[in-house]
Amino acid sequence: MFKDAGKGIGLGMLAIIIIIVLVIVVAIIGIFGFGWLSRGTAEFRGETGQIEKVQADPNYRIAQYDHFFDLYAEIKADTSRLEILEEELTTTSPSAARVEQVNASVTAVKNSRAQKIARYEADAQKADTAANFLSSDLPYKIPAEYGGEKK
Repeated sequence: MFKDAGKGIGLGMLAIIIIIVLVIVVAIIGIFGFGWLSRGTAEFRGETGQIEKVQADPNYRIAQYDHFFDLYAEIKADTSRLEILEEELTTTSPSAARVEQVNASVTAVKNSRAQKIARYEADAQKADTAANFLSSDLPYKIPAEYGGEKK
């Protein structure tokens, strides 16, 4: 009788140990396994997320398309402002104070235009995002006539 009771207790203890080991294994898989799975698929998920954001979001597409046209128009407008300011200096006889004011404006407009050109050209190089929406009607680099790089 004690032999049978000992066997029953032994089997019960073995069952409890197996259950504890299984719980630990499941916990380890839950904690680390899904983390490894997440890490292992991060590139795929990130690339998919980028495609969804860039290609599938109509608001993003329209905003980027408009962004290039708006920047190009602003650069052209700054170039026109510079021509008008420089023309004022050469075709009129402005006072010394006005010459100083016009020169300060020329510097400010050149600085503003240079920043816009840098932003436009940087965005035009973002092949996987913004540059997808650079219209074929617009240049990849700002021409020298609008203050772009001199060739």
